[in-house]
Amino acid sequence: MRAEIPTTARAQTTIDFAIAIGLFLVVVAFVVAFVPTIFAPFQSADGPQSADRIATALATDRLGDPAEPYALNETCTNAFFEQLDGDADDGGAPATCRYDRTADNTSAMFALPGTGGVNVSVYALDGAVASRPGGDLVAGPTVPDAGTVTAARRTVFLDGETHRLLVRVW
Repeated sequence: MRAEIPTTARAQTTIDFAIAIGLFLVVVAFVVAFVPTIFAPFQSADGPQSADRIATALATDRLGDPAEPYALNETCTNAFFEQLDGDADDGGAPATCRYDRTADNTSAMFALPGTGGVNVSVYALDGAVASRPGGDLVAGPTVPDAGTVTAARRTVFLDGETHRLLVRVW
């Protein structure tokens, strides 16, 4: 007696082929879409890692005491923004402040190479720019409307209130 092959088994090959080709095309599209982003962090020093590094350094060490991260020292914070706005008097920042007290712009302050810029701002929780005696807590050039701008945010405690520290790099 001869074994007969069911007729439904022959029809599945077309469906299997269509599923396999569909899966293959999805995988190829995924690889083409995401391979360029794998190498993006190695192409330049600017970008997410720079914004994140600057925001963390300001919030945990440079504008406060490392023993109390994210709690900014009011005197050092005000002196930092005065210095970068060109408003610092001869006394400048106290020696206890942990940032470059000789830098006159944000790129020099954070030792960034190239022509990119850095903008540092402190905002109240309601979205308004926080102020200091003599001006706002904003330093650096104006953020461009065109091009890639990367931002990093940290929640900080300043002058008895919670604020947001925003660092933008381009």
